[in-house]
Amino acid sequence: MLLPSGQLGRVMAVVPPGSTRCSATDLDVTFALAAEGDGTFELTRNGERLAGSLGLELALEVLERELRTLVAFRAPRHIFIHAGVVAHRGAAIVMPGATMAGKTTLVAALVGAGAEYYSDEFAPLDDEGLVHPFAKPLSLRDERSVQTDHHVVDLGGVAGEEAVPVGAVIVTQYRAGAEWRPRQLTSGAAVLALLSHTVPAQSRPAQALHAINRAIDGATVIDAARGEADAVAPLVLAELERAVSRL
Repeated sequence: MLLPSGQLGRVMAVVPPGSTRCSATDLDVTFALAAEGDGTFELTRNGERLAGSLGLELALEVLERELRTLVAFRAPRHIFIHAGVVAHRGAAIVMPGATMAGKTTLVAALVGAGAEYYSDEFAPLDDEGLVHPFAKPLSLRDERSVQTDHHVVDLGGVAGEEAVPVGAVIVTQYRAGAEWRPRQLTSGAAVLALLSHTVPAQSRPAQALHAINRAIDGATVIDAARGEADAVAPLVLAELERAVSRL
């Protein structure tokens, strides 16, 4: 990283959670963020220009997105699913969804209701179907859709640290005025719901299907539109508690 003195800490803040140092000789993908002469920044990947003439904040945002996407596609021992994740009573709630589906808002409400924070972006599943934490700062949007990152401790919550089994999969999206009327999904529909949000679904289909099937084995899987996150969070936790009581 060819940056002015004092900027390294800002770069390290966008490194994906759980990252560890390694030797440069072990790398097959490298990113470089360099200051240009006019005070803007250039981002390259393996020496090829990805973007240039960027302000530092935008450059870091692009770098962060590139790093997380790379991890999600290439993590060899995990299958990454776009999902919000919290844990409660030793089991996880996985809420698959695309960007702008309201995952972070619901995750924040569940953390406020006492759940442990795991991620507002990815559910990394291992071969046993356990979900691991990917506890990046929560990216909450205000009424103008401006996104701001918040560390979970600033929201009064805690981040989970251990891999846990999936107790419930909640397929939900915000709809103004919606009542909470969950319906149980079949195992086939549950697999499809998760697979449609699985990052390496096409590159590693067998591994993805194996991890998903292990994850939903014994889990409650429901589909429901939801209203405001704070109102529905206790209902979602109740779904998990019922699922855990049956395990």
